[in-house]
Amino acid sequence: MIINDKNYQIGNKAIAAVLLLYYHLLNEKGFTNDQTIYIDPDDFDGFSFLDTTIKEEKMSLDIDQRFLREGAVIYLLCELNDMICEYDTDFLSQEFTQKIINALINKKATEVPEANSLVTLICTGEKSLNHSEFALSLEKIYKKYVVSRFQSFLR
Repeated sequence: MIINDKNYQIGNKAIAAVLLLYYHLLNEKGFTNDQTIYIDPDDFDGFSFLDTTIKEEKMSLDIDQRFLREGAVIYLLCELNDMICEYDTDFLSQEFTQKIINALINKKATEVPEANSLVTLICTGEKSLNHSEFALSLEKIYKKYVVSRFQSFLR
């Protein structure tokens, strides 16, 4: 997604959506289930914002490109967690799971590099997925990106 002065409102709505997502993650103390239901898909979806680029320099003061990319990865990890919880024994065969995995791999989730090892862990298969390791990885991502982001706002 390219954000410029013609679609500035898209960037503002996306920032607001990521903040709302992070609020719910903080409120629930980590990745749980259905946290993306609070986000209007017309305002934000993780697929569209993984590779966000801010075109005008002056806009980068108001719209944080890195935060949007990071939020896109967190959004997709929420969705992936939902798919694993909902389709425990066959989550990899689900089209939406594959869409998430492909987006994280193909668009290079650079703002949250830990997502790559999480995808590798998941792709081992439903039967061999170490759920404890998966949950621990999500917890580390939550603390490193969501909690620390809000702590940085207070500094």
